[in-house]
Amino acid sequence: MDYRTVLVALGADPDCASRVRMAADLAASFGAHVTGVSATGLRLDPVRGVGDDVARHMAASRGRLLSQATLQGEILHSTMAAHAPGVPFSHRVVEEETGWVLAQEARVADLAVMARPVATQEVPSLGAGAAEYVLLNAGRPVLLVPQAFRRLHGGHMAIAWDGQREAARAVADAMPLLLRASHVTIIGVWDDRGEPRADSEPVAGLRHYLQRHGIVAGVRNVQQAGPVAARLLDAVGALGADMLVAGGYGHSRMRELIMGGTTRTLMHHAPVPLLLSH
Repeated sequence: MDYRTVLVALGADPDCASRVRMAADLAASFGAHVTGVSATGLRLDPVRGVGDDVARHMAASRGRLLSQATLQGEILHSTMAAHAPGVPFSHRVVEEETGWVLAQEARVADLAVMARPVATQEVPSLGAGAAEYVLLNAGRPVLLVPQAFRRLHGGHMAIAWDGQREAARAVADAMPLLLRASHVTIIGVWDDRGEPRADSEPVAGLRHYLQRHGIVAGVRNVQQAGPVAARLLDAVGALGADMLVAGGYGHSRMRELIMGGTTRTLMHHAPVPLLLSH
């Protein structure tokens, strides 16, 4: 399977053009279509009986949001023309909340390219961020990218593997990239009871699965002593990996899906592109 539709989240941030360029480079490699998505926020429709001043304020606010979307579209067009001529693309503007819009649009894409969330406090806030919402609700893999442009294919890819459903889903979703990687390393996460050999299960099962796809993967085992995310990021740094593939774990709390601590830490602190699946 190849990626045929790559969604890129557009925004007012200064790294929007770099993110578009990364998505365009990825699409050029796979012969894919780039869909740039602008979400204006909550819809501001005219409301009868609110008074002229309020109506004018709402109209002005809506106009500013649509103007921002127009500027994002111009960034999409100019970046695609400069760095990926010939790669097909389109621009979608939707007047709804960002996370909801991106989740809806991602459901008809193969991969959603988004900015890495800004690292904040470790205690989760009420209300999930856009990247978390998309990951938990789109049913598609999310690729969180750093600020500066970098190639998203052809490098050394690491897989965070604990044998769980989410990790298996992430490996399957990342397969087009894994097939183009120069190196693949499985980072096996184990508890303190022991550190298995490379031919032990369930790492062996994943190695054989990848080998049947023509991928010869190395193995690096880490014990789960202390925060798992920190051990994973240390391993990524030691390996010099260019991308991390991991399962995205969520928990239901007070009727709201939020990310688990390991996933949130990876999302906020991974120094390399991070492909997550839920």
